[in-house]
Order: sequence, then structure tokens, then C-alpha cells
Amino acid sequence: MIKKFLLLLCLSFFVISCKKDCYTTPEKVVFEFVNSAGENLIENGSMTTYSIMRKTGQGGYTSVELTKTEDYKVILKKVGLYNGIQEYRFTSAPNIFFFSIRSSDVTTDCDGYQIDEINFDSVVATKENGYYRIVLD
Repeated sequence: MIKKFLLLLCLSFFVISCKKDCYTTPEKVVFEFVNSAGENLIENGSMTTYSIMRKTGQGGYTSVELTKTEDYKVILKKVGLYNGIQEYRFTSAPNIFFFSIRSSDVTTDCDGYQIDEINFDSVVATKENGYYRIVLD
């Protein structure tokens, strides 16, 4: 009787531990800001200060952590960690534009989120290889 109980207990632990213990983070969101001539605005010194804010309830905003890369692009940290649409505001005098990120749950055995779409308002943005090129004039 004890042997059957131990065997059942071992099988239970095996079945429970078969679920993957993993988390999938959304892909990185990277922006490159250029002028209409294609010059990088951070690299040429035209854009020295900038911020991205995430819209919260009741019209408020909270800051998004940004990291500048060696090739003068900007990585948005911790965006896309939700199921739904989140709105953002970019500011760098005199430029202001809005964009939204639509994310959803991943469809694998892991927990996590994936970014489905990024939409930009009133600015020209093209998806390049691993980043978004945004034209500001």
C-alpha cells in the first residue's frame, strides 16, 4: 500500500513539473529618429533631450525608461507587458507625437506577452530590420 502511494506521489510530481517554467518577454522596441534627409538626430546633436510617457488612467502620464544605444537609437524599456492597447506620448521640442502599442498573451507553453502592432499618429514611421525609423522635421 505504501509503495502504491509513493508511486502515485512520484507520478503526480512528475506531471506537475512537466509544465514549462518560463516567461517570454516582448521583443525590444527600438526607435531611430531621423530628419527628412535621413540623418540621425541624436548623432548630429539636433535632438539632445527627449522623453516618452505612458498614458495612465484619468489622462495622466508616467515616464518610460529609455536607453540610448551606441548607434544612436533609443530602446524603450518595459513596454508591451500587458494584454491590450497602451498609449504613449513622445516629446522633444518642438516635436510631439503619439503612438500606441497593442500586445497580447503569447501562444506558447510559456507565460508572457508579445507585441502585435505599433501605430504612430501624425508622424512618418517605417519598420526597419529590428527598429522603427521615425522622421521628425
